[in-house]
Amino acid sequence: MQEKKMLQFRGGPGMALIPFAVFIVVTIGLSFMQAASLNMMIGAGVVGLLIGMLFAKDVGDYWEAILSGLGSKVGVTAVMLWLVVGIYGNILKSGHIVEGLVWLSVKLNMSGSVFPVAAFIFASLFAMATGSGFGTISTMSFILYPAGILLGANPAVLAGAILSGAAVGDNLAPVSDTGIIASTTQEYTKKPGFADIGGTVRTRAPFVAVGVLIAIVLFFIFGGSGGGALDPVHAEELLEQYQMPAGLLLLIPTAVVILLAVRGKNIFACLGVGIVIAVVIGLVAGLFDFSALVSIKDGAVTGAIPSGVGGMLDVSILLLLVVSMGELLIQSGCMDNTVNWLNESVIKTPRGADLAIFSLATVFGILIAAINTIANICVAPFVNAVGKKNRLHPYRRCNILATVICSFPFFLPFGGCVLLLLGGLSSMKDVYPFLPNLAATDMFFTTFYSWAIWVVMLVACVTGIGRRFEGKDGEPVKTQAEADKG
Repeated sequence: MQEKKMLQFRGGPGMALIPFAVFIVVTIGLSFMQAASLNMMIGAGVVGLLIGMLFAKDVGDYWEAILSGLGSKVGVTAVMLWLVVGIYGNILKSGHIVEGLVWLSVKLNMSGSVFPVAAFIFASLFAMATGSGFGTISTMSFILYPAGILLGANPAVLAGAILSGAAVGDNLAPVSDTGIIASTTQEYTKKPGFADIGGTVRTRAPFVAVGVLIAIVLFFIFGGSGGGALDPVHAEELLEQYQMPAGLLLLIPTAVVILLAVRGKNIFACLGVGIVIAVVIGLVAGLFDFSALVSIKDGAVTGAIPSGVGGMLDVSILLLLVVSMGELLIQSGCMDNTVNWLNESVIKTPRGADLAIFSLATVFGILIAAINTIANICVAPFVNAVGKKNRLHPYRRCNILATVICSFPFFLPFGGCVLLLLGGLSSMKDVYPFLPNLAATDMFFTTFYSWAIWVVMLVACVTGIGRRFEGKDGEPVKTQAEADKG
């Protein structure tokens, strides 16, 4: 069999990093200037690829590698999932799932320290249902934050609860972009394919559960020191327009999707079933009519379906560009050289491999805090290469990546999640003049779940809890000796 030709660069394989470096520098710069823009990131990716071309010895081979990356199964699988998830999430929003959760919180008359706990749980449920951390923050903050302030919750802790709930959904939801990227980028070595989403969710759940329990305790302890709460009746009056108990019915398709995914069913089939159930419930219960799904108005097509697809296009293009950059690293030998250096200089044990993945996810999560999805996309190829070299099971690498990458972006002052929350709260001032002012640093220590899951995964990496290797047929095994038998 003819050996595959390596992609050659002037200056050596390390020059394959140039497109990636251009993209990272621009992205970090945008983060610190609080000007993160997907379109600008896409532009940075294209410019980076054009600059990298100048160092390629064979321009034709260079662009063949890029096109190979653009058409790779890693990229197109994630893109297709995003498009389906976008439709699913928008259908749930159209069915007033948020209003259902708000109705429940008001009717249970939650106040003080109880409300941040409830806000955390409701935000988690919404994020689990829709798979969108950003969508959860922008939607739930508008409704839950004013109610919590009126009911005596500590403002910074309440904001941290909403951010934390969004992080839980990003960590665990089968339909989250974080879970999709983490799963579809971690390859098996002993069989074709990637880590299945259901398996990663099932094995990740115990870690997330520990983080959630820690967060609930902390939210309850610190959440009720807001002081000066207004009459709860006033809160109910203000929020009356955002209440619809029937919206809770759309938790049913969410539960079905999660159950099917955990049982190992194809994720596209899971989402398809969820969409059908959501549409049937929504139409029968009168939560929306068919025009909410798709309609033509003034010559333009609108509704949950086109909006869901449209909302995923920019990030899908960006994903494919970054995957193509990763292909340059692979075909030039740069990825192998980097991983070999890590294994010779840093990684000496399975614990070292875990900690290397943990550290990579932490560093990228901090540097590209503007959009944690992009940080996930960027670091995933390195995690895959390190994990494969050290025979870590795809579930293990996926779980470390998906949890750690969603820690720092949710509480860093320059993180996209924090900035989105603050922007939303600022826009509410005209409607709710009683809302207190929050600084970008106020949520640094109150986003309890994100800190908790980061510490939980650090402990798991150090102690080896949950560590599995890839067995003969790709099955998880507990020891390297069992993995070596394959």
